[in-house]
Amino acid sequence: MLLRVPYAAPFTALPPLPTSATTLPAAVTAVANFLAHARSTLVLSGAGISVASGLPDYRGPKGTYTLNKEYRPIFFSEFVHGDAARRRYWARSFLGWRGVEGVRPNRGHDAVARLWRGGWVSGVVTQNVDSLHTAADAELPITNLHGLLATIVCLTCRNTFPRTEFQKALRALNPSWARFLDRLREDPDTPVRRNPDGDIDVPGVAYESFRYPPCAVCRANPAYRERIPVDDDGAALPPPQIQHRGSADVHTHAPGVLKPTLVFFGESVAQSVKDEAERRVDEADGVLVLGSSLATYSAWRLVRRAREHGKKIGVVNLGGVRGEEGFWCDEEGKVAARYRLGDGRDGVRLEFDIGEVLEGAVDVLLRTDRRESSRLAAQAM
Repeated sequence: MLLRVPYAAPFTALPPLPTSATTLPAAVTAVANFLAHARSTLVLSGAGISVASGLPDYRGPKGTYTLNKEYRPIFFSEFVHGDAARRRYWARSFLGWRGVEGVRPNRGHDAVARLWRGGWVSGVVTQNVDSLHTAADAELPITNLHGLLATIVCLTCRNTFPRTEFQKALRALNPSWARFLDRLREDPDTPVRRNPDGDIDVPGVAYESFRYPPCAVCRANPAYRERIPVDDDGAALPPPQIQHRGSADVHTHAPGVLKPTLVFFGESVAQSVKDEAERRVDEADGVLVLGSSLATYSAWRLVRRAREHGKKIGVVNLGGVRGEEGFWCDEEGKVAARYRLGDGRDGVRLEFDIGEVLEGAVDVLLRTDRRESSRLAAQAM
């Protein structure tokens, strides 16, 4: 079966909307108008909002797909059914975890949190797996559409574990890799490719020697113990060969496989997460897309849903967005005049730094919109 990453190439961007928003002050005013003239706005964020924190995006000017044409993410079926694929994934994740664990929210994350505290944003649906929105404000209502890197889940018993503890287990099982990681930290000139999902690709490195543990809970279960082979150190050994029935494989993966809670390519978003994201869209007056090209269907369909339900659409993203020509079009397929010639209250499409635009919008709203003071007064009652 051919597995292809959808829309790896960048999209063509629309001109700014409104057309007058060609400078940063004009863009700030447009976004402030968009937020001020809505009862509630849902933020839909993508990898672009985390670039200023030091994480790469996928399709931006310096994104993974832009700079590395050979990049291919791991697919869910490969990880679940392939010991070699799991060794490769965990080796790259082991090398890259410190870079993810150590990042901090940037101006964009902080401004989103500030907009929520002020009452202009109802919450966030994020495609990102970096937990930076939560780091900016732990109380911010967030739907993690594609899961998180910070937790590990067993695909059999569904128990979850902190990624920090799993990192310690990987380090103990792989002392030579641990020394290699220490050398990478000491030599910043070592050629590496850091990817948005937290893994690092080091050219010329063989991953076959990397070891990883199975789920300790399942390993302790007599029903699974014999089906989870381990070496003397407790590292997983290759599972028994997949049985065959005629020409079809019996895809029953070994028990005790540990995986990040993030959603891999080829893996379905949980129905409960889909339902929550759709509910947030339905409850909002508009959706503001920040740093996403909407290349993944799970995110694009939310904006399509908002459009179909008559919600306002705003986009702040460097580069084009999937299907954006249809977000603001009239019956004739042309961008409607109220978007082109308006002041941003009905819709915006901008290519500016997210942090600069949102910080500026917060300042404008604090001066011109009494919503925050009213909300704070209501909280005090």
